[in-house]
Amino acid sequence: MSNLRSDPRTSDAVRGSGWTSGSPQAEQLLSRLGAGERVELLFVTLRYQGALTARRLLLWRGTFRVQCVELRCPLPLLGSGSRSAFGETLVLDAPGGAIELKPLPPHVARALTAAGRSVAATPTAHHAAAAGRVSGTPRAEGSNGAAGSYHPRVIRTWQDAELAAVDHMRDLGFADARVTGAGADGGIDVFARDAVAQVKHYSQPIGVGPVRELRGVADPHQHLLFYASGGYTAAARQFADERKVALYSLAESGHVTPLNETATRLSARSDPAPASGWTQVSAWGRGAAAERASRRAAELDARRQTVLRLIARVRAHTSGVHALPSNRYTKDRIKALKAAHKLTERAESLLATSRADFQTHGGRKQLIALADEKAREAALKLGLRV
Repeated sequence: MSNLRSDPRTSDAVRGSGWTSGSPQAEQLLSRLGAGERVELLFVTLRYQGALTARRLLLWRGTFRVQCVELRCPLPLLGSGSRSAFGETLVLDAPGGAIELKPLPPHVARALTAAGRSVAATPTAHHAAAAGRVSGTPRAEGSNGAAGSYHPRVIRTWQDAELAAVDHMRDLGFADARVTGAGADGGIDVFARDAVAQVKHYSQPIGVGPVRELRGVADPHQHLLFYASGGYTAAARQFADERKVALYSLAESGHVTPLNETATRLSARSDPAPASGWTQVSAWGRGAAAERASRRAAELDARRQTVLRLIARVRAHTSGVHALPSNRYTKDRIKALKAAHKLTERAESLLATSRADFQTHGGRKQLIALADEKAREAALKLGLRV
């Protein structure tokens, strides 16, 4: 029976790679290889086992229920991350979102870099339409992105958020926009010749500090863009309006919405560029799967907003009760107020956890349902109708 060590297609690469000949990944690799296709490199990271050939990169994730991702060469390399004594980091663009490979031995990182190409230098199919436009001539783009070539991607991690910002900036006309790379941004996550951007994938509103930091590290001639998943505080909005920083909201579904006048003007600065042949290319294999994932993320956002509105009702009612004269308080009322406060805090905590990067769609859905249950229980404690 053929295995990684006896098969001539894999025997040279298996030595010292960390692969096990009898693993499910090894069996799948041998079944997927063509007759003349040889494996040039085998490697193991924290989450993935990889096999690189001249034509493609195969990545497996999982131990028992093994899932495989296939990327065609040249690899869609989005950038490199930190380098340390434990190894290097590379970020790849896959149909389901960004893939972070770490830690990588230096020779593996060099091999993957040689097999890839930076999006900033040579765009992949689903970036080429945006990259083909001339930088400094931003085009019109509505809040839903339907008029341009921007394809919303589901935001699961901070890497996905940065890649969505890159795609959106290219759609605005900043064709050379690229991720700066972890540990080297100095307050800038996305860089272009005429624009810089900061990206925050947080569940809480962004305060004035990060916006002021972006203004401080940018050149005077550059456009300033800020993307946030959790919104902005009033102080941050005021500072952005005064210093001409474009504020954008980045939804979990990947849709980008301008939030102030500077962002609206930047998005509508010029008319759309003529469609090129690249705009007819599908978003590199995403198709129906990406649409379904985006729709599911939008549904979760809607449910989350419903729970937040109920929490706001409970808080408003609680404030009204606290404004009553002290002689109107009873032991039962005080007990109900305390219970409602604990329940709303628990509901908010569940909602925040539902946004965590490690959560699956099912996990997010369950957490939001639990938060809704807690918020309804709090409303009933205060006698509110839900």
